[in-house]
Amino acid sequence: MPKVLDKWDPAAMRFASARYVDRQGMLDVTFENGDQLLVAVESVLPWLSDGLFARPASRVAGSAAPLAPLDWAKLRIGETGDVLEVPASDTVIEIPWDRIRSIADPEFRAHLADQADERARRIGERIRAMRLEAGLTPVALAEKVGVPREVIADLEAGKIEPPSDLIEHIAIVLGRRLRDFAEE
Repeated sequence: MPKVLDKWDPAAMRFASARYVDRQGMLDVTFENGDQLLVAVESVLPWLSDGLFARPASRVAGSAAPLAPLDWAKLRIGETGDVLEVPASDTVIEIPWDRIRSIADPEFRAHLADQADERARRIGERIRAMRLEAGLTPVALAEKVGVPREVIADLEAGKIEPPSDLIEHIAIVLGRRLRDFAEE
């Protein structure tokens, strides 16, 4: 199948400008391809809660160390152009381009979902082919892997994308390498 060139080229991945809109708690970003997105800071940095960025010693969820306040006035585009950098005391918080797009751009979210569906389909085809090469039925593979037979059926049909630990377990059971799942 020929690779379809889509709109997610480097210009859609690099920032042209970015600014923090303080009174709204929003990032206003423009990409090199002209796309402009407005996204709430708490959706991009979920560990920030309401009013948190004003507190001098806020904490990151699950962290014992207080987080210094973010210096939004010094927000900048990183050297590679595909990440925003926000200074915070002795550190810099990085916000990658795809995090912003996945939150604020429905077309990009659909693109990611399509990619996940395609990945699940390809992995399912590989699992089925390797299972057949090993001379196993779906039920036998399910028993060896320790999952219900419906899981193997759903995997092979491309209905679900397996977590990496399940792929690893299937590879071990089939006597294959993980990279075998990526080959076509």
